[in-house]
This record gives sequence, C-alpha cells and structure tokens, in this order.
Amino acid sequence: MVDLLFSDGPASPDLVFGGTGTPPVIIKLGSSATLAAATMAGVLRADARPITSLASVPAISSPIAVSRVPALAMAATTGAPLANLAVGYDNAVNRAPFRWAETAWQDAQRLSHFRRAAHKATPASETAAVAGIGTATRRSAQVSTAWQPMTVGTRPLSHLPWGAGTPRERRLADGWQQLYTWLRPALRMAFNEGTPHHFEVTGLWRELFRRPRPVLVAPWETGALRSARLVSIAGLAAARVLALIIPWQEAGRPGHGVSPVPGDPPGPELYVASTALLFDDAMPVSLHLVFGRPHHPALPVADVVIPVLRTYLVINDVTLTRTANSLAMAPLSLSVMIDADSWVWGWEASLPGASLDDVLPSAPGEPVEFEATINGVNWLLLAEKVTRDRRFPQSRITVSGRGIAAELGNPYAASVSRNNLVDLNAQQVMAAALTVNGVGIGWSLDWQLTDWLVPAGAWSHTGSHIEAVTRIAEAAGGYVQASRNSKTLRIMPRYPVAPWDWGGVVPAFSLPSAATTRESIEWLENPAYNVVWVSGEGSGVLARVKRAGTGGDRPAPMITDPLNTHSEAARQRGLAILAETGPQQMLRLDTPLFSGVGIYPVGSFIQFADGAESRLGIVRSLRINAALPTVRQTVEIECHG
Repeated sequence: MVDLLFSDGPASPDLVFGGTGTPPVIIKLGSSATLAAATMAGVLRADARPITSLASVPAISSPIAVSRVPALAMAATTGAPLANLAVGYDNAVNRAPFRWAETAWQDAQRLSHFRRAAHKATPASETAAVAGIGTATRRSAQVSTAWQPMTVGTRPLSHLPWGAGTPRERRLADGWQQLYTWLRPALRMAFNEGTPHHFEVTGLWRELFRRPRPVLVAPWETGALRSARLVSIAGLAAARVLALIIPWQEAGRPGHGVSPVPGDPPGPELYVASTALLFDDAMPVSLHLVFGRPHHPALPVADVVIPVLRTYLVINDVTLTRTANSLAMAPLSLSVMIDADSWVWGWEASLPGASLDDVLPSAPGEPVEFEATINGVNWLLLAEKVTRDRRFPQSRITVSGRGIAAELGNPYAASVSRNNLVDLNAQQVMAAALTVNGVGIGWSLDWQLTDWLVPAGAWSHTGSHIEAVTRIAEAAGGYVQASRNSKTLRIMPRYPVAPWDWGGVVPAFSLPSAATTRESIEWLENPAYNVVWVSGEGSGVLARVKRAGTGGDRPAPMITDPLNTHSEAARQRGLAILAETGPQQMLRLDTPLFSGVGIYPVGSFIQFADGAESRLGIVRSLRINAALPTVRQTVEIECHG
C-alpha cells in the first residue's frame, strides 16, 4: 500500500516539494559593490531646490539604506567599481532524471478540482508539469512495473490497480507432433470425450508402377453393355498417290493333279474412231484446248506416304521378354538408338526393383538376351550392365547394353591376325573375317557397295570380327549397320547418290509436318571441296576424284589407304568425301511410331513436307523412347542445299 504521509497539518494549501517539514534554507544570488570617493561636480538639488554642500562626500560603501526623502538629483563622477560577487547552492530540491526547467521558482495556485497535466518536452529541455492540489482521497495499494528506460515523448497516464483474478477453465493442449505442411491447426479446442470408431485395417505398402493412381474404388459388379461411336468431320480431300509394295516371300509347291495350260491373253480392243473428246485430267482453269502434249504418268512421291490428317490415332504397346525362358516384363521406360557411326544398336530400360533376379545372368560372363517390342517393331538385345537405385518408397533397376551384334566385338570376340594370301574381292575378304579357322560363326552380309579386287598380300589386319568388317567398309567410304533382329550386317555406302543428284531420288518415306510433334534444324557450313586424291600402298592405285562440272580447283586433303587397290574403291571413297561439303542442314524430328510405318532406318531417304516447303535428306541417327502412354522416335536427317 502506498499512502501519502504529511508531517505537519495543512497550514497552507500549497504543496512544497523537496523538504521534510523544515523550510529549506534558500540562499539567493546577490552582489555587493564599493564605489570610490565621488567628486562632486554640480549642485545637489532636492525637489529642484539646491542644497549647500558643506564638505566633500566620502567614499560610498554598498548597501546603503535610504529612508523616503525628496528626490535627489546631482551629477557625480565615480571611479572604477570593485565587485564582490557571491554564489549560493540549494541541495534541498527534488532531482528527477531530467534537466531542470530554466524558469524561476513560483508558488502554485490553488485549483478547485484535481487535474492531470500530460507531459510535454520544451524545445531546450524538459519541464515539470504544474498541477493543483486538493484533499487527498485514500487509495488502495497499486502495483507498478519495474523501472525501465522510457522514451522522451511518451509517458504512461495511469496504472491499472491490482485486483483479484477472474477464474478461468482449464484447457488441455495436444502434445508435440509432426504436422503436415498443408494442414495447420488454427483453433485449439477444449478437451472432451471422444467418439468411438470401428477398427480399420489398412493394406501393406506395395510398389506401384508409374500409372495413374486410382481415386475411386468401386466393388465388382455386372457390367452394362455400352456402345462407342467415332464421328469424323469430312473436309476437302487432298490428292495422294498410293503405292503398294508386296514383300518377297517363298513360293509354294503346286497342288496335286493336272493344271490347265493357260491360253493366250485377250488382246486389246480395236480402236473405233469417235468424234468425242476424252480428257485424262480435270478441267483446267483455262478453256483453251492444247493438242499434241504428251501425257506423263505421275511418279510416286515416296515408297511410303504418311497422309495429312486432323487426328492420328496410335495405340502404343511396349514389352520386354527374356528369350531364355520367355519371361515377359513390363518396363517403366525403354529406349533404343543407333546412328551412322555406330555399327550396333544400344538400349536402356527401367524396371521395378522386384525384377532384379529376372535380369541377372545365370552364370558369370554369360550375357542375358532380351527381345524388346515397341508397336510391333522388335529388337534382339544383350543386357551388359545392371544398376539398382533404391529410395523410399520405390526401388528401380536400370538395364543397359547393346544388340546381339555386340558378340562380334570386345569383350566377347578375341583379337585375331588376318591377311589374304590370294586375290580376293573385298566382299570375300569381309566374309572371311566372320569365320574362325575357316568356319563361319553364323553371321551374313548384306553387301550394298560396289565390289573391287584386293590383290594377294594387300590385306593385313589384327583385331576382332567387327573391327575387320568396319575397316574394309571404311576403305570404300561405307559404314556398317547391324540388323535389329537377325545376325546380318548391312554394308552401306555413306552416300548412295551424290547430293547434287538428289533431284531424281524417290524417297522411302514422305513425312508431313502434321505427323511430327517437334522440329529443330541446325545450319552447317563445310568446306566446298570439289576434288580429292585417293592413293593406295604397294599394289594400290592413285586416283584423282573430281566432281563433274567443276574446275577441280579446291582439293581436299589426300587420302591414303592400303585397300585402295582399284578405281571403284577410289571412286566410292572420293564420293563420300566430296559429298560431305558445302552448306548442310541437320533436321531433327520427333514423330510417333506408327504401326503401319515402323521406324525410319539409318541410310534411308525422307521427304519432309512443311506446307509449300519440303526438304529431302538421308537419315543419320534414330532413337526410340517409350514411356507409356507415350512413344516417340527422334530421327536426325542430313539435308543439302
């Protein structure tokens, strides 16, 4: 409790702060001075009447007390005064933590009611508030906060008195637990009795494929027959040339019995003159008749023409089967790829971690063979590398390798020294490289180069089977492509037709831009060579290969090869060098893998039509990426001009 206790009675209504009941001793600031003896210089007058001076005025010492006298006036001259100053200090005052106001002390005025004055700061310093005083009212004890620094311009106006607290209900808060990032409690509810629920059984964790997860699970029931209808809006038809290709097949034996001898085919009907005009084409824009113009049948645009449609419907299907036990697996993703500089197919597949035992070899060092099928196109592949990656809550394995042609190279085939002791053709030399001690290893050749003679002793090589085959193909400017599903090596020229003669090429495929999902093009500029020298060694030949119609004034670097033993080998090698010159464009297209079209093999010609603009090129690389429900093949096409 804080009460005001006064030591004396209320003699005066004024409050005097800074004392304990005894009036403070106030020492006022004052001064005294002594004037020197004055020299009278005039007549002393009192009320304008002159007074006679009998003697000189002595020196004046202050203070001087003068009772009321008539006004005196006299002129005098004094000497320099001698000052005697005194300073006093009063320590019986209240010292608040601020500077004293620079105003003189004064008595407080009596006010009829209590008034609280807000604190303000003067420009030079702070000043104390002046408040009136009245009869004090007894107050209960107040609780004040501990001392703390306060800002200069803000002071509290009142203190809340201490009182009895209001009883509150107990609340129970949940213990600490991990919350989900998307759910935070905004209101804490008081504890109450919970509602009982039935015990629920949840399924064990299992691994799911990357398919759309089920949202609604409905119980099994008898299905209802539904009909589906596809409505296609008809539009203006585009004229297309259809080509029918019947693949080669084995002939069958004739049936038993007697077959009649076919008679002579019926001849053409006799021409009967008529005056009617018969037109082979539709009516032209002009109505003029032009006689004598020969009729030229339309040449096929391509062997396979993909039409322009508003919608392409493709049902994708991907399977991976282990050929040893016909075990089928469902890959999460599958990729196969090949290019002109790679003689064998490469592949990579992602499978669930539970398939690990299905892809490991039965014995160390024995590769596992798989058959992959994408939209009806199959590959025979060898698994050469298996990688497992486990992270909660999934486990994945990655299987990669090459096609079955990998058995012709390292690490499956040994390095052997080879040479020819007699004259052989280049194709015979290559076939001998696919034998062991003169016995074939089961691989055949699809020779597409022009063959040439290799004299005895001109061929000498040490390496694996495929290294010998690629070396012979390189001598004539060719390259090797392994079959995707058989033991066949295709020996192909890098340029079946020179780029400057591509105007007469009928492409294998005609692909419109409407059937592609992505297109990118890169412009390249190569040296414009028009002549090259190709030389052999020993029994070889020296040939100058020049592009027809040019001056042969821009020679390419000379080529030396011991297998350049004939003009045909030199011509094919020189064509491969001169064809890869001048401006080029590398066109990359992403397109679905159509079931009726298949893949675009490396080395085939493709006509890409983009509206009125079209480009003709040769395929240099191919990659098929399958991750259901999407299957895309990316083809890279080399274009010239």
